Amino acid sequence: MTGPAVRSPGHYAVLDGVQHRVSASGHDYVMVLGPHGPVRHPLDDVEDLLSVSVMATWRGGRVALNAVAGDKAGFYTNDGRLADRESLGGDFYNGWHGEALISDLEDVTERATSIHPRTR
Repeated sequence: MTGPAVRSPGHYAVLDGVQHRVSASGHDYVMVLGPHGPVRHPLDDVEDLLSVSVMATWRGGRVALNAVAGDKAGFYTNDGRLADRESLGGDFYNGWHGEALISDLEDVTERATSIHPRTR
């Protein structure tokens, strides 16, 4: 059984109608990975700049993804019951963290919010 298609949370620049993951950014530019390495794009040339967050349910608890690589996702949660049940690292004050197979995630929701200075 394969899990849902999940993209990594973070910032994405829209260039020529296509979303590209931002590898670095500054006050007036973003860097995206091109075929020959990082490419710098002035913010004025970026159609939109998106902040993407991804939430999911894992083993009965709500988690926020912070990384996706291959078939696994890193996450954090403030669900103390889930943390106790699954022996997650962390604490009550800073939350807990763990790793899950993407195929074990349910109810995956992605939220993309425009953060381009032009749209604020």
